Amino acid sequence: MLVKVLCIAEYYLPGYLGGGPIRTLANMRFLLHTDIMIAIFTKDRDLGQDAPYPGIAQERWLYPTEGPIYYAEPVMFHAGRVSKFCAEGDFDVLYLNSFFSFRASISVVLLGRISRRSLPPILLAPRGEFSLGALGIKSFKKRVYIGVARFLGLYKDIRWHASTVCEKEDILRVFPEAKGRIYLAADPVSEFREHDISAQFSPKTPGLLRISFISRISPMKNLDGLLSILRGVDRNISLSIYGPIEDGAYWQKCLEEVAELPRNVRVEYKGPLAPDEVGSAFADSDLFVFPTHGENFGHVIFESLRAGTPVLISDRTPWNDSPCGAITVLPLDAVEKWRQNLEIAVDRTEKQQAAMRLKSVERAKENMKMAETREDNLNMFRAVASGEDKF
Repeated sequence: MLVKVLCIAEYYLPGYLGGGPIRTLANMRFLLHTDIMIAIFTKDRDLGQDAPYPGIAQERWLYPTEGPIYYAEPVMFHAGRVSKFCAEGDFDVLYLNSFFSFRASISVVLLGRISRRSLPPILLAPRGEFSLGALGIKSFKKRVYIGVARFLGLYKDIRWHASTVCEKEDILRVFPEAKGRIYLAADPVSEFREHDISAQFSPKTPGLLRISFISRISPMKNLDGLLSILRGVDRNISLSIYGPIEDGAYWQKCLEEVAELPRNVRVEYKGPLAPDEVGSAFADSDLFVFPTHGENFGHVIFESLRAGTPVLISDRTPWNDSPCGAITVLPLDAVEKWRQNLEIAVDRTEKQQAAMRLKSVERAKENMKMAETREDNLNMFRAVASGEDKF
């Protein structure tokens, strides 16, 4: 039986500024479309953009191969529309991809509680919003809402999607009553193709380390933390920053940090990257440095490895240290260790760097478990549709 899912997501393809969740949903639709019809209800423009996507029809259902998509004007992206689509579309599952987004999640949950119209079973993916790092940003408002929601039992019947064991633990820490209603299914990643890997990398310059930071410019991603680390490094480092500026005030803070850096550290902001530019940007870097406060998966980490670029990341992601050295994981407060690892990377020879690139590609290949991931996601949607609490 074909399971019909209505997926609510503020941003979707052809957008990319909204980050990893866009790629997750696109991969999920590609992987499951023969058994699960995932219809996307989304905004008609990308994160922070004033204009809609060019050449894409708005305010009507479109029907590409992987499933229907409805691009709504921002003012029309609301819970009332969700309720209308549920009534008209005979959906088996309502899939929310945020906990704290008012339009894409909170208002939908509230409507389900107060409206006479019944909604299909709700499956909610917090997308890393329950990590300690994420909850620490604007924490008062978040904790107030969580407290009110738990007191009123707003989420007592909702099922949860955890992408990793860590995220499952995060959900249980915030909503202990969710035990028995959490489905563990990894985020699908793009199919691995050999031609995705750059055959030619920029050679490493002796005594210089080219590092990249590729992410949204927001407190959660911790660019200012990276700049603080670099302030204490006395080796030659070139930092390229890519990504949309999501928080203007935070970006100004980062610029002030840049002004305080020593002369041996050069920084250049290169703006957002289109999806087909990400691999090349990584291939031009010797190391991807990402001291994030929290990721439920971290697609950008996978993309770096797939491009052959080793990563230095915080311990706030589900990725673990790799014995081959392709992935180095450090606590955020171990600032001196971050600096020591950067200095070690500066001293790598071109031969050593080439070996690290090959190890990074191999580590990306190890992460490809498409068959298992497909089965877990498939079982998750089928279980929610049938009202099962576990699978």
